[in-house]
Amino acid sequence: YDNARFELDVSTPIGPRAGLRVGAMAQDQNQFFDTAHRNRIGGFAVASLEIGARTTLTIGGYYDRFRPAVQTGLPGIIGGADGSDGRLLDVKRSTYLGADWNRFNAETWTGFAELAHKISDRWTLRATGLFTDVDRVDIYSYIGNQPVTATNGATNHIAYRGDSKQQTRAFDFNGIGSFPLFGRDQTLILGTDYQASSGTSYATRLSNYARIDVYNPVSPFEPALNPYGASPYYPVQGSGATCPATSTAITPAPANCVLQVYGGTATDVEQYGLYGQMRLSPVAGLTLIGGGRVTWWDTTTTTLLTPSRILPPSARYGVDNRFTPYAGIVWDVTSRLNLYASYADSFTPQAAPVGRARPDGQPIEPLIGAQYEAGTKLSLMNDRLLLSAAVYQITQTNRLFNDPDIQTVVLQTGKVRSRGIEAEASGEILPAWRINGGYTYTRTKYLEDQTAAFEGLPLVPIVPKHMIKAFTNYAPVDGPLAGASLGLDPAGAD
Repeated sequence: YDNARFELDVSTPIGPRAGLRVGAMAQDQNQFFDTAHRNRIGGFAVASLEIGARTTLTIGGYYDRFRPAVQTGLPGIIGGADGSDGRLLDVKRSTYLGADWNRFNAETWTGFAELAHKISDRWTLRATGLFTDVDRVDIYSYIGNQPVTATNGATNHIAYRGDSKQQTRAFDFNGIGSFPLFGRDQTLILGTDYQASSGTSYATRLSNYARIDVYNPVSPFEPALNPYGASPYYPVQGSGATCPATSTAITPAPANCVLQVYGGTATDVEQYGLYGQMRLSPVAGLTLIGGGRVTWWDTTTTTLLTPSRILPPSARYGVDNRFTPYAGIVWDVTSRLNLYASYADSFTPQAAPVGRARPDGQPIEPLIGAQYEAGTKLSLMNDRLLLSAAVYQITQTNRLFNDPDIQTVVLQTGKVRSRGIEAEASGEILPAWRINGGYTYTRTKYLEDQTAAFEGLPLVPIVPKHMIKAFTNYAPVDGPLAGASLGLDPAGAD
């Protein structure tokens, strides 16, 4: 709420063969929970130039500064004799258990260029380049995963700061065109691309430095957080403790004194590949789709900073000649009904979230998977109502998930599987009356994992197995109710 947004978008020709478009935006918004605020500003510029009759050059860039609201969540309740273990807190919707000084700040600069040349009426060559620079600082305090009881809401606060920078450059060259076969035009895409990124990430964490009562929350004071080196012991707020002026861990730790944990890493990723796709229509109403990509990928992770000041050697992980195919078939049974099926391998390089790294210091391994899907789509009532249904199976290895106990650690799963069914109906069944509804069945499971106890368990237990969503809206455009709107949005999950 309290959402204010400003937008400016201006386009103008520059002579007979060139054009310019510039824009800017600013947004300021409050949230439903206390102290939270969201702010964003941005701007862009794009210029295009026709070089002869068949060639076009486009260049541009944009800037984005985003300061999102920081929601740190609520704990569950344990110890209920009535079976209330795991129950959510009975507090106001506006309750916020983070600190009132929490803040994120992300700045992104992006520049791009594209050169397109139409070599014939059927074929076009296109070369693109992209450069992105991201600078991000996160400073916030949050409650740990320690549960509370219905009568005792005391829990600990953890402070965190992460500073990260990342630069990415990417290039792509491809050709797209058509050729006659089987008496029809067929489509072919061939291309090659290159991408490289380098980034640094420094982070520090101060655990259990303050206490908070979730039923009567008071924001802790902001501690001095230094992700770039050692800091002295910090006294737990409100304890009155006098802590030693040393940045070296003492065993046993002084009472009510906590020490910052800090570290820094650098990550360099380079990948390039060849890709292609062909769409064939051998007979009317039938489309065959096939393609794939060959990828070369290399990542190196270097530890820049540790409390022990002992830096391990850089860790490298690479893959050569990784082929990921995909295929599909679409059959237009009638002009209103089609059936489809598809298969796709996936190989997706990924990066750890800002301020997190694997506990063993090794590089983040790519997400590897395979997906099968089959379904149908049906259009009724002169295309005013669309019905669809699909079944799918996805298997993946190396999915990332954040360690719930350690703010600077990210983990990777073994092999997991998700199976499901989806059905949806949407459209305008009567003038001014729109509907949208669907049913989803989802079942996830660990198939293999380094932690054997996980095998057979759901991947994300909180994801419902059955989910139903519906939306309907009546908004007449004429008559005495013109301009009015009435909607209903029921949902259920199990």
